Amino acid sequence: MRKYTVLTALVCLAVTSFAQNGEEENIKKVVQAETETYYKRDAQGWKDTWLHDAQIRRTFISTEGGYGTYVGWDSAAAMQDRDFKDYPKVMPVQIKTENYMVRTSGDMAWVDYDQILSAPDAAGANQENKSHEYRMLVKDNGQWKIASQITTSGTTDANTPQAIENSVNTTGYRLLQSKKVADAIEVFKLNVKLFPDSWNVYDSLGEAYAAAGNKKEAIANYEKSMKLNPKSVNGPAALAKLKQK
Repeated sequence: MRKYTVLTALVCLAVTSFAQNGEEENIKKVVQAETETYYKRDAQGWKDTWLHDAQIRRTFISTEGGYGTYVGWDSAAAMQDRDFKDYPKVMPVQIKTENYMVRTSGDMAWVDYDQILSAPDAAGANQENKSHEYRMLVKDNGQWKIASQITTSGTTDANTPQAIENSVNTTGYRLLQSKKVADAIEVFKLNVKLFPDSWNVYDSLGEAYAAAGNKKEAIANYEKSMKLNPKSVNGPAALAKLKQK
């Protein structure tokens, strides 16, 4: 009887280990696909690797001083759609990932790894960009989806219009989270002045006005945001909530 008990335990352990390894491989495939589809300029493929909700976050940190974060699927998808539209050509980049550490707990997973991107520069010489990558994933309808990204590298470009817009927006949200609502409104208003064609700046200003209890201005800015981005997920919900009050 004891032999059978030990054998059964070993079989169960082997099955559990195999299942866990299988999950880890699936997680690796998702994070690899996110990078590969980005450089292939495959917008739909890239979107398929992400969870589409208001709480997802993408953060980029450069050792040269650059920083940017995008909160919510609307913001992240809009930024990426602009990038795909402005630069539709497939990028000749070789991608190498290594040193994976994967942790799972139920329907959540955390993975960090090193990434090396290699591509020729204008003179034809090979250039490498090394970064450390972090991803948090959740299971959605049985499929692993990315819910949070942090990229730390030495080459994040903090001087593009999108990066500047996002940096100002991030400052506004920091003030909002610190309960400095009036200051946050002024920062978001500056972003509207700098980037009047961006739906995201109006969405943020609307959120700040809502926090200040200024329903009229909150509704006006959310409506401007939705006019620029009719596919918004967050805007309709925020408007409905404001109009119920």
